[in-house]
Amino acid sequence: SWRLLKDFRKLFSGVLKDRPHSKSEDDPRRKLHYLDYATSILFVFCNPVISSMRGLCAASQLKKVKKYATTRHLSLGSFSEAQHIFDAGALQELVCKLAAKITPAKLKKKDILPAVKDLVAVDGSLFQTLSRVFWADWQDDKHKAAKLHLGFSVMKKTAVNAIITAGNSCERKALLQMVEEGVMYVCDRYGLDYAFFEVMDKLGALFTIRIRNTPKLTVLEDYELTKEDRKEGVISDQLVRLGDPDRNLPPVRLVKTNAFGGKEILLVCSEPPEKISAALVSLIYRQRWQIEVFFKWLKSLLGCRKLLAESPEGVAMQMYCALIAAILMYDHFGKIPTKR
Repeated sequence: SWRLLKDFRKLFSGVLKDRPHSKSEDDPRRKLHYLDYATSILFVFCNPVISSMRGLCAASQLKKVKKYATTRHLSLGSFSEAQHIFDAGALQELVCKLAAKITPAKLKKKDILPAVKDLVAVDGSLFQTLSRVFWADWQDDKHKAAKLHLGFSVMKKTAVNAIITAGNSCERKALLQMVEEGVMYVCDRYGLDYAFFEVMDKLGALFTIRIRNTPKLTVLEDYELTKEDRKEGVISDQLVRLGDPDRNLPPVRLVKTNAFGGKEILLVCSEPPEKISAALVSLIYRQRWQIEVFFKWLKSLLGCRKLLAESPEGVAMQMYCALIAAILMYDHFGKIPTKR
């Protein structure tokens, strides 16, 4: 829909007005500006025919593309050079602004809104790059990848924040950069130090985080389970101290539940039973699967698996444009569209 590109240009123009420009951006000799560069990337995600930089440059000669997307013909040199000039932070800011305008939807089984400001699943996904991309460290010199650390709102059904790093970067550090007070973050198993929960608590974040099934722990109190808790597969609800006793870490709430076909998992929750029941903790974690479905849609249907740039800023701008396309499509159609 050409309307999506038109709406994007209007919204992104407002963001660019309030941001400082580099000398190269304001150079009068510059032909390709940030607005055209970002719109052209967004155009790739709105058009299943285009899948490469060369295809985009060829399409930029069409009259309608010049009218809604680039305003001028793109050359391979100018498009490749632009990734080193523009700041991806402007697009990240637009992702957050667009997500904030989406109205949360109620979950089918429970309404979590009275308990939390928002429910955000956080996870990372790898996007393989060429071996010559030196900054994208992952396994070794022959296996390189960029990592998208995504915050996906289960209630809004859309991305709300994202950070792009090298493939071997720490997911915990990325999560701490996304933290917003009053929001419930749900995460899968991290190879983490249990002191991480204290850090999250000091930042004012709520969380439901899965941990490994064999932790060292000391049980301080057993909470009584209700019929509803047992119906949702909850096995136990306890106040425990994780790790070696001599570390004297703050106590946390630990819920054991059968979340997936009889498989027991352990969930650390920041909120006491008076605010969020054990049944609701189990339900909250089961909603995390939605971020995995979104990753698959982002790569397979939207076509973000193929990277158009090689620099950190260029990859970040492409990722943010893909998320913006997803948010605009969801806002426009009321759902994430299928390929058809």
